[in-house]
Amino acid sequence: MTDHLTVYDNEGGNRILDNENVWSQSETIMNMVDRTEDGIPFPLGKDELNKVVEWMEKMATFKTDGTSDEGKRVWINEYLGSMDSQDQLPLLFKTMTAANYMGVRDLLDELCKFLANMIAQRTPNEILDYFNIKKITWEEEQELIGNFPWIDPGGLILKDRQKRLSR
Repeated sequence: MTDHLTVYDNEGGNRILDNENVWSQSETIMNMVDRTEDGIPFPLGKDELNKVVEWMEKMATFKTDGTSDEGKRVWINEYLGSMDSQDQLPLLFKTMTAANYMGVRDLLDELCKFLANMIAQRTPNEILDYFNIKKITWEEEQELIGNFPWIDPGGLILKDRQKRLSR
């Protein structure tokens, strides 16, 4: 096995992963590492690939240094916090997709928990606003259900609306 590995993003950039403790965190890389000598291309943008590599490098360093769980948690919170603002949401979602594609399960788990906490702290309308989701009218909702019956196969949305209106 090699002592370093190059990964390429879809923009032509690359990152050199300097040891197996880094790349072994990625199931995808581990499945490909024996089949390539030229490096591994990923259909990912530079920013999200860099975020995943940053995670893997830091986790490898923590493992080597024997960093405490508390020390890891401090860094993880800072890492996640860098994607907390509304203008960083695209990077958060792209990083989640990249972590999933690369099979970096610990990172994906942390990102999913982070996103779940973001949602849990908001009302439904705040969620729609924060994630820039268009609010639809009742008529638009019914049209969607009519076109895609799998959305509400048991008619629960209509029953809930009727229940609320009858109060």
